[in-house]
Amino acid sequence: MQRLRLKFGRGEPVRFISHLDSVRCWERVFRRASIPLEYTQGFTPHPRIAVAVPLAVGVTGDAELLDVWLRKWVPPQSALMMARSQLPAGFSLSDVWEVPYGGPALQAIVRTARYECVARHPAGMAAAQQAVGVFMQSESVVHDFTRGGEERTVDLRPLVGAITVEQGPDDTYRITLEVCIGQEGSARPDHVLSALGFTVPAIAIHRASLSFDEPGS
Repeated sequence: MQRLRLKFGRGEPVRFISHLDSVRCWERVFRRASIPLEYTQGFTPHPRIAVAVPLAVGVTGDAELLDVWLRKWVPPQSALMMARSQLPAGFSLSDVWEVPYGGPALQAIVRTARYECVARHPAGMAAAQQAVGVFMQSESVVHDFTRGGEERTVDLRPLVGAITVEQGPDDTYRITLEVCIGQEGSARPDHVLSALGFTVPAIAIHRASLSFDEPGS
């Protein structure tokens, strides 16, 4: 038995599909590539596949990680080529490597994410930069939002490590966010953009990288 870790991307053509549909897509890829998946036990067995952090609908990414468990050993580079041959448009697969079968779950060791966003600010660059300065100097930035029909509140400030704003084409801005995204708390990029006064939904949100406790991830 074997556990493989895949580094993959989700591009513009599939950015609006749900996390569940993304997982189903990978199940089909592995089956069509004849990769010997390991299944869970119980009345409704399903392939053992785990994504580090689900991408929100509308968000792209090219440094996503996924673990898949196999019932027999396959050379990682063979698995890479086999899976690539079955990838649908919009998905990419850049690397595959073997990790300890019983090692920690990806969800338990992910810590931060870097997002690259494109958005507009109705008050212009000076106001955007001032909003960033006020945000970073504040001890607390409370943001209210609705999720699942329920009103919720999150303090964004302790969950954001860095923010930069640069002029983009026309009247847009490129915003880079370094945010916490682990089990102890996560900041959504659209919530941070809204708190800074940017127009949401943003024109684009791209997750460029994830960081982990595990060395070399």
